[in-house]
Amino acid sequence: MKSIDKSRTDQILFVTKLIIKACLMIMLLSIWVSYAAYADDLAVSEWPWKVSALLTVVCSLGPLAIYYGYRGTNALWAYGLVWLIGMFSGYYFSGIVGYFYFFIFAPMTAYMKWPGLIGGILLTIYWVVITYRNATNAIRTTSFVEHTFDERGDEINFQIQEGMRAFERRCKELNPFPKFFMYIIYGVAPFYLILNRILSSNFGTNGVLLFVAALCMPMSLWFAGVLVRGYLVTVALPLRIERERHKRVVVIR
Repeated sequence: MKSIDKSRTDQILFVTKLIIKACLMIMLLSIWVSYAAYADDLAVSEWPWKVSALLTVVCSLGPLAIYYGYRGTNALWAYGLVWLIGMFSGYYFSGIVGYFYFFIFAPMTAYMKWPGLIGGILLTIYWVVITYRNATNAIRTTSFVEHTFDERGDEINFQIQEGMRAFERRCKELNPFPKFFMYIIYGVAPFYLILNRILSSNFGTNGVLLFVAALCMPMSLWFAGVLVRGYLVTVALPLRIERERHKRVVVIR
């Protein structure tokens, strides 16, 4: 791929540095929480912290691999891939470590485990499907593409900050923290605590982890929505435009 003018800032290098720092911080925290909760305190499994350690390596080396493959190009889709890795680390910490690991590994009865696990999976799938539908509708039926992808000679420029703000204005976004949803979470959580106290000898640790899971589910939905919208706008859309117009789509700030 053709490199950009050397007078321009390498945006892929910029986002790579930013994302690697963020990923290291979030993923190292994931390792510590996973080890402290499931390998040390509950002593039920070492898989959570080992998976976290593996993903720390992937999330750190992934942006570097993308940068070395596409440095100097400012390709929007490469920029988007790096950015998505950073958002995935946030989803992993809130959704996987904070929520799903609790229902997978923490000692509890099947009456508590399976409703929490299946409910979390179904809610996440629902959120992803609705977000995908709303985002694709915004791309296809609004003036987003015409107003944000600016053709300049043999390339098409996308101003990342203004472009994403323009998309958010046009895309109907669900709120993962509605009052009704939060009432359900914080209404069900005390019931689980009482039931867990009756049926489990590990109330102390499980109680804390359950409260954390209740807080993390809305956060994980927000990250899931960001991942879907980010993929559609910064990866899928520029690749489609490049195929259709035979011009490079580059990111500018």
